[in-house]
Amino acid sequence: MLSKFDIDKELERGINIVPFNYKNIKENSINLSASKYAWSMSDGEILFDKNGDLYNIDSKEYNETDTIKISKGESSVHTINGQEVVILLPFSTTLIQTKEVIAVGNYIGGTYHSKVGIVSQGIGHIGTMLGPNFAGHSLIAVHNVSRIPLKIKVKETFVSVVFHYLNSPIDYENPTVNGHTNKMASLGIHLSAEDAQVLEEDWKSNINLVQEEMSKDENYKEYKKTLRKRKIKKFLKHLNWKSITALCVFLLIFYFVYLYAVYLDTKIQTPIWEDRFWTVGCSGIFIFIAQIFIGIIKKLE
Repeated sequence: MLSKFDIDKELERGINIVPFNYKNIKENSINLSASKYAWSMSDGEILFDKNGDLYNIDSKEYNETDTIKISKGESSVHTINGQEVVILLPFSTTLIQTKEVIAVGNYIGGTYHSKVGIVSQGIGHIGTMLGPNFAGHSLIAVHNVSRIPLKIKVKETFVSVVFHYLNSPIDYENPTVNGHTNKMASLGIHLSAEDAQVLEEDWKSNINLVQEEMSKDENYKEYKKTLRKRKIKKFLKHLNWKSITALCVFLLIFYFVYLYAVYLDTKIQTPIWEDRFWTVGCSGIFIFIAQIFIGIIKKLE
């Protein structure tokens, strides 16, 4: 399982996400939000009041309400009090496309999980997989197992994806189509030409193109700057008085060893020891210093 630091290292490499929101990166997952593309798998009718609260059609407790009719295979996204929401009928399934497009490399897979806040409302657990070499929107089946209608705000996060490294990378393309748009008709979903044009944009199903789109995302550019500052700050922590003192002592020893090599050569009047110092000695010193810096760089990563 990848931690937040692992995810940060893989951004714009093995993990690409558009649009990017750094707030959605958690300790060991990335939260994904609901888009305005969602469809109900059932027919139903609900009521909503002036506060935007939803009720069953047979509710008699509320008088000042309006009605929303939802048909199977049609959009379940409606605007209530100026806010676009995905309506989840009681005891029904709703398919929601994520707002984000994800593209992962051939050595990374993942699983989708419900958020606690969503499940606590009466929504069933989400359990599906993200395969390596996938690129596109994620189509998530959300089950309302409660007796009352529920809603998810468009752009609100509702599912988390957890990433894993594969022991062996795959060497073929992922057969899963972006957003499962190829299965819409068989599921009885009416996908309008306008919706299909947005969901099936060419770049969304190409890992390299998703990577390019991510690199141009302004929020991601700002996050990269933050990561650079964090690395510099972490590096500076190693430059304390102990490390500086150790470096000065090392340089002094280096200098005195050189002087001693020159002194020996003056005795025998042949630059043997000085040559050995620059060839053999410096090579060993260089390797030693390089190992120290490599260790520091690994810690920074």
